[in-house]
Amino acid sequence: MIDGLPTLDDVVCSGKLVLLRLDINSPMINSTILDTLRIESHIPTLNELEDSKVAILAHQSRPGKKDFTTLRAHAEELSKLIGRNVEYIDECFSSRVIDRIKKLEVGEILMLENVRFYAEERLKRSAEEHATSFLVQRLYPNFDIYVNDAFSACHRSHASLVGFPPVIPSIVGRLVEKEVSALNKVLKGSGKKIFILGGAKIEDSFRVMKNVLEKNIAEKVILTGVVGNYFLMLSGIDIGEINRKVIEDNKEGLNEEEVKAFYNKFKDRIVLPIDVAVEEGGKRKDVDFNVIKNRKIMDIGLKTISMIKEIVPQYDIAVINGPAGVFEDEKFALGTFETLKAVSKAGYSVLGGGHITTAARIIGITRKINHVSIAGGACIRYLSGEKLIALEVIKKYWKEKWHSMF
Repeated sequence: MIDGLPTLDDVVCSGKLVLLRLDINSPMINSTILDTLRIESHIPTLNELEDSKVAILAHQSRPGKKDFTTLRAHAEELSKLIGRNVEYIDECFSSRVIDRIKKLEVGEILMLENVRFYAEERLKRSAEEHATSFLVQRLYPNFDIYVNDAFSACHRSHASLVGFPPVIPSIVGRLVEKEVSALNKVLKGSGKKIFILGGAKIEDSFRVMKNVLEKNIAEKVILTGVVGNYFLMLSGIDIGEINRKVIEDNKEGLNEEEVKAFYNKFKDRIVLPIDVAVEEGGKRKDVDFNVIKNRKIMDIGLKTISMIKEIVPQYDIAVINGPAGVFEDEKFALGTFETLKAVSKAGYSVLGGGHITTAARIIGITRKINHVSIAGGACIRYLSGEKLIALEVIKKYWKEKWHSMF
């Protein structure tokens, strides 16, 4: 049990029929998977279920996207990674699927079709309403246990994520357990904490900053990227029209008066860049704010990088989410890469998923980070103090209905 969530330690899965919800949503081009990180993250859970009969529910992308496709390639990749056959079936709850589930032998794994092919999956419904869906009602009677290991999707109230706990004993897998444990250490553990928030998602960073500063979880928050530029602008610095336009395109959902009031209240604990990098003549140029003119800010500057390298390693816990600049362009990768190195020198380091994970993998530093989250939105919501609906439903029904069975 972790934070009220039952885990694989709380049930016996050996010999049982297990419905396993994974998040193996991966970058793809022309039905080819480009990065198997999310698939790899579920290996510990699958290894522990090797004595069970397993059917996997998962999704890939969403309707309307170019990479919205079947899970055939995912089954093939997973087979290679775990060294066991993962059988793919191109339906989700047909009579043919049910018959195959009933014939599963111990050690066999069946990959069901992309659950988002079915309209019911993404309807806005409560867990109890989703429990009555055709998807859930067709599948649940064939299983003994439902295991949710799809942490990066746990903020979504979708049928395959919240519809099973009301009708079948439900627990979380090892990936969810690992993510919750690491993020709880950040939010509830002892020690001096610092957050480094960057990237372009200003509202997401503001929610995290608001939570960790108002609740005194973090001593300081360092801001970089578009987020940092926004707060530089609020502090009265003229960042130029081109950068104001970038901010305008990325601040949807924010109440600027609320953000200003928050900044004025906590500005002694918010660290902003002291210089930036722009492009000049096809090269990087580090400049002070008074010479930005109307050039696009591409990275934090050398003075800011030195400041971060000095500050961050002093902390017991450091959390980073979002890049410091346009790291995809090697001229402007320095801020992101050096900040990651500084974070790796803190007592306990957490990397918050998304683009910053890509950057960390490029420089091969993930092995020096204590926890690398594979989640984007779910991680941000957790760090913002929000409850993840799919986890809350498991807690609720385990306590009310299922715990006495085990």
